[in-house]
Amino acid sequence: MRTAAPLLPVLTLALALAGCGQPSGPPASSASPTSSDDPRFLPLASYDMSEEDVRTVGRARWTLARECMVRLGFEGLKNLDVDPVPAWPRRPEGTGVVQLALHASDDLRYGVQDPGQAARYGYRAARAEHEHRYPEKDWTLSEYLALTGQFVSEDPTSVHGHRIPRRGCLGEADRAIHGTNPQDRTDPVLSLETKSLQQGRKVPAWKAADRAWSACMREAGYRYPSPRDAEIGDDRRRQELQDRLNGSSHDPEEPSALEKRTATADARCKQRTGYVRIVHAIDVRIQNQLIARNRETLEARRRWNDRATRTAGEILNDRS
Repeated sequence: MRTAAPLLPVLTLALALAGCGQPSGPPASSASPTSSDDPRFLPLASYDMSEEDVRTVGRARWTLARECMVRLGFEGLKNLDVDPVPAWPRRPEGTGVVQLALHASDDLRYGVQDPGQAARYGYRAARAEHEHRYPEKDWTLSEYLALTGQFVSEDPTSVHGHRIPRRGCLGEADRAIHGTNPQDRTDPVLSLETKSLQQGRKVPAWKAADRAWSACMREAGYRYPSPRDAEIGDDRRRQELQDRLNGSSHDPEEPSALEKRTATADARCKQRTGYVRIVHAIDVRIQNQLIARNRETLEARRRWNDRATRTAGEILNDRS
């Protein structure tokens, strides 16, 4: 499980902490799966933080950040609720920067899988879960800069006569908990999970699963060589843009009817072809191989996470 983390001043990557897909709602969190037959089971996840540890670290992070903000003169944030923790701060609109939020979920690792969920959220269930778990808060520009330290152009680097810490109050909190800013370190779990997918897609059985899924989609009227292509949906996005240019009132932040129909067909074809079962088995096998070759690095990451969790717990206990 991973917390939201900034990549660039104009790009925030929010990794939703989601559970198994349900018929009509976003992914719902549940206990970590232990069976390798469960499509939520990922061997590399055992080296990552548990959901409970993520919550502990998140609360400590925002507790320290809240104290930092008060120290910088934002007295109004003295009682900021940090349980649940707020979503990663978004820069206020109209301040010269366009932000893009990307959402991903381990439980949607192989794409949409539940037709009911797809019919409601299209390809945006991960975003729905993130918004459900992490309340959005409107920040002033001064608050945003003080929290994140993400400056652009002529942004002030001080507030109320105080210099903003490197990477803002959230960055200062990260250093107190982790010893360094997590974004300054390579995450071997994330890197190897990505590598596993890249290698898996080259396996003949995975390619055969893509072809079977694609054939099913053609019968439903869609032409995509793989689920990834359907989710990216360049042709669908062009059609949605054309519809807006022709006067459609559809909110681009919400899934269109076309996206929902495509995602629903996608999920049904995965079920009919046994797609997830096939690719998940390949993914598990490759992850186990990667673990065997990178065990020392992964164990070091687990120890680093454990230390951060203990430190976070001590911070919370000191303030209880």
